[in-house]
Amino acid sequence: MTSSSNTRRTMASRRPNSKVAIGVLPIPDPRTWPEEICSWFRGETGECGPLDVFVFHHGQVAACYLQDAITAGAILDIDASEWHTERGYPAFFFAPSRIGEIQHRLGICGYVVHVLQVDKEQWKKPRNRKPAPVVSISSVRTRKVPE
Repeated sequence: MTSSSNTRRTMASRRPNSKVAIGVLPIPDPRTWPEEICSWFRGETGECGPLDVFVFHHGQVAACYLQDAITAGAILDIDASEWHTERGYPAFFFAPSRIGEIQHRLGICGYVVHVLQVDKEQWKKPRNRKPAPVVSISSVRTRKVPE
């Protein structure tokens, strides 16, 4: 009796164009992640340990970013449509209804999942706001201040 293996064919079909990947999900090199998102992430999460994972609840969507997205990608079943690297860093977007499931599955693996509610005002676009009044510096300089 002979048996054949399709391991090479399977592995070849799973290899993405990136050098580093989890299954079919590409991961940009952490050395090239934009400093802006890394600084924002550190500011939002504060001091955290290697077993802390953060889920950002944005209202109609929830997300894991950077190393937390990679952790989630290694443990959870993630559809390719939920995985984003277009801006140069990994992001995993999912329905907020999955937060409990994600907390449970990562918790079984020893991770502590923190859910952060992102302030809606923080994510509003500036065009929705009323423009600030323009103040002429020359008129302020010439105006007398009441004593």
